[in-house]
Amino acid sequence: MFGSEEFANKIDVSRETLQRLSIFADLLPKWQSRMNLVADSTLDQIWKRHMLDSAQIIPLIRKYYPELDKPVWLDLGSGAGFPGMVAAIMGAGPVEMVESNTKKCSFLRQVLVQTGTEAKIHNCRIEDMPVKLANIITARALAPLPELLNLAHKFIGPETEFWLLKGQDVEEELTEATIYWNMEVEIHLSLSDPNGRILRVRKVRRKDGKKDN
Repeated sequence: MFGSEEFANKIDVSRETLQRLSIFADLLPKWQSRMNLVADSTLDQIWKRHMLDSAQIIPLIRKYYPELDKPVWLDLGSGAGFPGMVAAIMGAGPVEMVESNTKKCSFLRQVLVQTGTEAKIHNCRIEDMPVKLANIITARALAPLPELLNLAHKFIGPETEFWLLKGQDVEEELTEATIYWNMEVEIHLSLSDPNGRILRVRKVRRKDGKKDN
């Protein structure tokens, strides 16, 4: 069984942070009975499938942003809070979560209250989110890379980096995305899934020469 102790062996967090993550993990199945937050089949694997999967990007991002209180961080299609809520609880700075489902936003706000975490929640579609240039954009299971870049194009600036949690189809997504976009890509192995990959995508520009903003 992979629980909070096993999580702490993989990700270096303080005892206080682990307690706050535990509150989040406990709230998830309670709210799952009222709404579909995650797949039912993953409820007995919360710490590995959701917490670890999300948390693993923080040590990687810290290599490039040692002070995570400064970047503008957008988490698109936050859903039940992965990875955005985990990042916020782990002290990743001013995370802004964008989620169109009102019930899921209610859950996210409750997690913020119960864990004493600061973050912004935007209850709107990504297309309706006001334009702002982001330093970091994260997403998990939101859309294939070409579609995701189209959704996020108005947030892309010269310094924007995407940190994306992807599955086994990542190579196909990259092949299709490079038809329309110029970008630099790094691929990291996942700690939570042998078939999973973490993408660091930067210097993103349309190949048609159109401005992104």
